[in-house]
Amino acid sequence: MASSKRILILFKIVWAGSVVTKIPVWCDITTKLALGVQVAMPAASMCITKHLECVASVRQTIQTASDKRRRQIFEFFFCAVFPCITMALHYVVQGHRFDIAEDFGCMATIYYSVPALLIIYIPPLIFSFASLVYASIAFVWFMKRRAQFAEHLQTNNTGLTTGRYFRLMALAVTEIVIGSSLGSYILGVTIQDSHFRDWDNWANVHSDFGRIAQIPRVLVPDFFWNRLLITWYIPVVGSVLFFIFFGFGQDAMNEYRRILNWVRVSILRRPLKASNHSVLPTFSAPPRVARVNLGGFDGETTSIEDEKWGGESRHSARTDDIPLEPLCPAEPERLGDHRAQAGTNV
Repeated sequence: MASSKRILILFKIVWAGSVVTKIPVWCDITTKLALGVQVAMPAASMCITKHLECVASVRQTIQTASDKRRRQIFEFFFCAVFPCITMALHYVVQGHRFDIAEDFGCMATIYYSVPALLIIYIPPLIFSFASLVYASIAFVWFMKRRAQFAEHLQTNNTGLTTGRYFRLMALAVTEIVIGSSLGSYILGVTIQDSHFRDWDNWANVHSDFGRIAQIPRVLVPDFFWNRLLITWYIPVVGSVLFFIFFGFGQDAMNEYRRILNWVRVSILRRPLKASNHSVLPTFSAPPRVARVNLGGFDGETTSIEDEKWGGESRHSARTDDIPLEPLCPAEPERLGDHRAQAGTNV
């Protein structure tokens, strides 16, 4: 998506009010990349929603290395390999080299036919509708276990928080709505306003292949101009939505704070502000003791009162402090000796 935005901005700058052929090799490359991005975005959305559905379902357990490898292979194929296949197959329905539209720059050419529908227009719609199915199933799983959902994410070691999960889901659903609506609109307009031709043979479709069509604004039909405007603004809208979903999360805010601290220390040469958090003092209470009354009684009679902070006993003027500790087998003998000594002193 970032590459497609840079390409579109460059096209806007270079071909503003112009249809002159300036950098043909660059156009050959970027028109193919634009077709790849057109397929890769809904494919990436499908991979995201598929993973979110797997996380929310009861099938999700702690992933092994082989599980992660299979997931990586699946995502790599649909997000990288399949778009490359689409870019290569575009040559089948590429009537000539490319077009240059005023204010928009280079555009891929498509020989409007049934193979063009199957290669260029249908796959993004299939990925968008598959993403919609996965997102719906993930939402059903969430509704069934919404009370324990956060605990479920932590237990299964998914690396996702509840907030991050819903931001990913919101981004994927937004891309589904925009992608499927845009794909359906372009497909409908193409079928309605374009004259489909028979893909009869290779020589006829690719005759005069090196031609570069230059299209000024006055010659562009309104439906085609509107389609160009929509396809130009969609990546911009997608970038804004991505920043809204992930630019204000806790991880992003921590990263912003880290960068600002680095600028403050390394560039501005100013120390970091001290933390304003205050630490409350802690106090430890003296050990609780038992007040044993030994005066005025025989060796067999005792009175024990458990008082806080070593308060005076109300039963006798003479007391001895004995810590409240569990008695080991030798403790009864020591206590008897202590009583005998106290009786002698009295």
